[in-house]
Amino acid sequence: MVGKNYEERFEGLADKIFKNAKADELEVRISHNDSALTRYANSKIHQNIARNNFNLAIRAVFGKKIGSATTNALDEDAALNCLTRAENIARNQRKDPDFKSLPDVKGLKDKKDIYIDKTADHSPDQKAEKVKEIIEMANEKGVDRVYGAFKTESSGLFVANSHGVEGFSRLTSSNITTCAIADWDNDQGFGWGEMCSADVSDIDHLHVAKTAVEKGLNNLDPKKIKPGEYDVILEPLAAKDILIYLDMMGFSAKSVQEERSFMNGKFGDKIMDERINIYDDVSDADMIGFPFDYEGVPKQRVDIIKEGVANKVVYDSYTAGREKDKESTGHALAMPNPMGPLAMNLLMDTGDYPLEDMIQETEKGILVTRFNYCNPVHPVKGILTGLTRDGTWLVENGELKHPLKNLRFTQNLIDAFNNIESIGKERKLYSMGYWPAYFVSPALKISDFRFTGTTEF
Repeated sequence: MVGKNYEERFEGLADKIFKNAKADELEVRISHNDSALTRYANSKIHQNIARNNFNLAIRAVFGKKIGSATTNALDEDAALNCLTRAENIARNQRKDPDFKSLPDVKGLKDKKDIYIDKTADHSPDQKAEKVKEIIEMANEKGVDRVYGAFKTESSGLFVANSHGVEGFSRLTSSNITTCAIADWDNDQGFGWGEMCSADVSDIDHLHVAKTAVEKGLNNLDPKKIKPGEYDVILEPLAAKDILIYLDMMGFSAKSVQEERSFMNGKFGDKIMDERINIYDDVSDADMIGFPFDYEGVPKQRVDIIKEGVANKVVYDSYTAGREKDKESTGHALAMPNPMGPLAMNLLMDTGDYPLEDMIQETEKGILVTRFNYCNPVHPVKGILTGLTRDGTWLVENGELKHPLKNLRFTQNLIDAFNNIESIGKERKLYSMGYWPAYFVSPALKISDFRFTGTTEF
């Protein structure tokens, strides 16, 4: 677990680095991640993994020359060696004309730690007991193959620079997934359940498993449907996938500056349904995240899509320095990186429709549990392709008619968000997975969603 004593330890190490630095500007970033994962397959636990890792990253600046180095050793000799490497790299770099400066001090409005001791202390035995209950419940329902993972982690982030920036914060998160495979003759039905929370006590593992099992049993004997445009009902998990790719294709200042964002030339214009509000806000009660970014800049709320209007994008200090009168919004990733800033705490406002009502009011459409293998086709136009997965059904006359074999979609997401029929009244938190990024999404009903291919499963 990431104890409060780490703050003093990180501060002490940073002080030694700054005292020995020769660079004009210096940034020290120290992170700690303590994670534990229990993975199960074929209704058996087959893997327990625990990792306790530190990372020290130093960014040195001489004028407009920048160099970076990292190490996972936190003794003084390793830290000073890392400093020497960063400074040597900087001296031998070309000047970057777009670099202005490392960030100056800005006061934190919200210093909350989203840190739950129960999550940080959750043991492998406790995870195993819950997985056992999932397996037993699935067996009682007639499903003898469940797969998934149960992960808890605690993280700490310390950032300081030579301009006086200094911050330390901790967070915890827990995430459980279950894939149920129901076997029937030569057929298989797949179902999925997932839940994420800062507090492991909030994880209802049996609800997750029940969701997956019911979807798997109801997904037997799927039928094909012709590709075409259909009304589609996206459960919150599928809507989350859409939000992730909207974020990566268009919500970064870097993508706008490089003219590869669907927001280019449209700021101030209504580009989506007026009920659409998408914003990044780490202080929201439904969100998990550090209160500052990887440069130590406090995270601001950024209303990216406001009542359907292309409003703003997120900045780090580098992209802000490329434009006149712009400042970092606190969305820097660990530097250096090829992506630029990223909205890592993205939320979408709810509407007033229960998921059941969306189904009941659909004459003919498709219900989607989640998407998989998504890839941008044309970021400037906001076109995404991917496959449905683990629970897809035909809806007719307000009822689930029968399961469908998975479909490929190729859809302009801006058009889709202009074709919103209804927005769910509840929203759920999900983790991105490979970044400490989190997304909160409601269910969505969209008309004329374009499916371009079918599968044999």
